[in-house]
Amino acid sequence: MSKYSRELKLIIAKECLGGKSSYTLANELSISSRQIRYWTQVFAIHSTNSFLPNSHANSAKTKLQSLKLMWTNGWSLTHTSAVLNLSSPGSLSVWLKTYNESGFRGLQHTSINRPKMTQSNTTQKPDSEMTTAELKEELAYLRAENAVLKKLEELDQAKRRKTKKKR
Repeated sequence: MSKYSRELKLIIAKECLGGKSSYTLANELSISSRQIRYWTQVFAIHSTNSFLPNSHANSAKTKLQSLKLMWTNGWSLTHTSAVLNLSSPGSLSVWLKTYNESGFRGLQHTSINRPKMTQSNTTQKPDSEMTTAELKEELAYLRAENAVLKKLEELDQAKRRKTKKKR
């Protein structure tokens, strides 16, 4: 699912085509000006059919056709993506990289086999039934988990402070 709704993209693209600067919109909305220019380009080409789901990523053949379109016309990744009404130029960039590394076979859909998250197969005993050793082990685990969460929060706050200083 897209981070920004189709309606928002259309509104922003219309404003940009209406004469508002992509940099002004970027500062107002905290969205990359490059992203706004891309949406504007897609909207200029496709009008009301912009940002609709498409089937370009379904087969290796269509991915290769997209790359050939870019090569034969001498278009940039961004312009080709806009012409194809892709969600972002990044998709085409990944296809190009994959094609350069692995050829046509690399473009064929392969599922990413990620290990599935497993539930702990141990049932949680009530505290009254646990031994002292088990209670101590659980306490140590919970303390470690708490420390990790606190550290993550601290890093996130430091990152926010750093970005505020840059502005």
